[in-house]
Amino acid sequence: MSDFEVTALVLAEHEIFRRDFGALEDLDGEELAEAWTALAARLEVHAVAEEQLFYPLLAQEADGEQTTADGVHDHNAIRHAAAAVDEQEAGSDAWWEAVRTTRQVNADHMAEEETDFFPPFEDAVDDEQREALGMRWLAFHDEHEEADGLSGDDARVAEVVATEVPEGDPSAA
Repeated sequence: MSDFEVTALVLAEHEIFRRDFGALEDLDGEELAEAWTALAARLEVHAVAEEQLFYPLLAQEADGEQTTADGVHDHNAIRHAAAAVDEQEAGSDAWWEAVRTTRQVNADHMAEEETDFFPPFEDAVDDEQREALGMRWLAFHDEHEEADGLSGDDARVAEVVATEVPEGDPSAA
């Protein structure tokens, strides 16, 4: 498996999320608020990238419409949990409780993707297409650094499933 194929890139981000949630515990004050803002933005970029690139192909190629629906619902739950963090004063007990909830919802989702989503996807989608999708993944992240241009609104399953993922060279998109 190439380091640039989409599931490898998603897995790498999962590890970053695990690390970054843990790193919050070593911060306070303005550093804590800034670290949370950056983490929340990365969660949104990750979710939208999956919804636009990974999930549509999972639904189409791996016969994973229900799996895709589960993933979209999880992303929306993560969005809601992250929004609840933003309603609290950074560092307060209520804020930490909301962060723990977001961390758990996200951890459960990542574990589900890693065990239930990736294997059928990797069986159904060839290496070349997964690597092309990985290049699109990287381009998407470059375009939406810090969630630039993303709304944070809930995704709709029907729209995600209906999304066409272009084939071929991502620089041609």
